[in-house]
Amino acid sequence: MGNKEMLRKRVDELATKVNGEVEESLGVLMLKVKGAYIIETLNGAKNFPEMPCDFLHDLTAVDLGNHFEVVYQLSSLRGPQILRVKGIVDRENPVIDSVTRIWQGANFLEREAYDMFGIEFKGHPNLRRIYLWDEFEGYPLRKDYATESVEQRAVVMPLKVGD
Repeated sequence: MGNKEMLRKRVDELATKVNGEVEESLGVLMLKVKGAYIIETLNGAKNFPEMPCDFLHDLTAVDLGNHFEVVYQLSSLRGPQILRVKGIVDRENPVIDSVTRIWQGANFLEREAYDMFGIEFKGHPNLRRIYLWDEFEGYPLRKDYATESVEQRAVVMPLKVGD
């Protein structure tokens, strides 16, 4: 069994445990789970026998209108395997467990997702805004975030001829 087939087998087994869905996009396996299963899912992927996905490359979020997805890009320090895990988060109560206890490197990435999307990472050691000031209202990468157009912000000064 080749690396790709072995990884697919491990991901399918994990998906069964966590009630997840497996897809493939551009040659990359993707496992989508409910947010409540994210710690179990990521621990499972990190500890796959023979093929651990033990390196967190990136973490971001996506606003899909009716819910958010927190996206974890995983790979391995010892092999070619790549896995994308998506945790589905409720829009009305955007809370998911922090993965800083699995990967300390998730610290600033989770803060960025909090700052831009308003997703709370339960158990994060220092969850606060990272780019925007504390008094800033709203979350700029949410689809419902209202912005002013340049025309609305422009102040039109009347010209007086002859002054």
